[in-house]
Amino acid sequence: MKEQVLESPFCKKEFLELVDILSEEKTTKLKNYAISDSTIVNIGDRDFVDYRPDISIKPEILKDKNITNIIFDSLHFFQVQNLVEEIDTKSVKIKKSDVAVNLILPKTYEDYLKSLTKKNRHELRRKKRKFDNETISCELRESRAKEIFEIFISQHKESKGEKGKFMTEVVETYFRNLLKMEGWKIYYTNTDKGVLSTAFCYENESGCYLYNSSRNNKFNSINPGIVLNDLIIQQLIERGMAFFDFLKGTERYKYDLGGNSVQLYDLIIEL
Repeated sequence: MKEQVLESPFCKKEFLELVDILSEEKTTKLKNYAISDSTIVNIGDRDFVDYRPDISIKPEILKDKNITNIIFDSLHFFQVQNLVEEIDTKSVKIKKSDVAVNLILPKTYEDYLKSLTKKNRHELRRKKRKFDNETISCELRESRAKEIFEIFISQHKESKGEKGKFMTEVVETYFRNLLKMEGWKIYYTNTDKGVLSTAFCYENESGCYLYNSSRNNKFNSINPGIVLNDLIIQQLIERGMAFFDFLKGTERYKYDLGGNSVQLYDLIIEL
């Protein structure tokens, strides 16, 4: 898991530079962390950054910048351990916070189906049959094209509740620039009824990180999101990938598709 965290897109310099545009906090940026007044903090809002880079803080920084506190979120436990061992502290508070969900991929799709519980395997097959019965054709595709990006955006904006409010002008610009970076792509279901679901992902040689998704809510009854995720899982297995990381959030579908929880932590250090 350590390698999966540190090789994620969230640890890359270009991502940290881009995600900072969404932050309302005024900070001084260093290599992979920032300083706000006398406190060292993460770069980027936790709602947009699923994992954190490894951070090493030199003693002279603490002294020269008159640092009194370190406040980090979304850390894996190995990162908490490293920081606590590295820094002389007055007090340390470690709190369980966000949970990511990760799926380790087996060698074959049949093995994947066998790894699901009997109930979840039955439900997946039932949902796929329902989808197939109400569509004539369906193909998994991937793209970085403007027209597919616009579908991703419009499906977000047409959603009800918080999901619909999420895609502001600033957030849309952020995603547009993110898609220009190496490794980012949009998977989507191309059907006779149009694009029914999308998955905004980052992919490297080892696996795939599901960063965001959207769907045409007129077709919710046939579970286009589940079908898309299943198709992505099939393709990743065929390509010999090691994992499909659903990232932060404990939505039921992630566990139904075989994912397991990855506990993340918040760390508050008083110096």
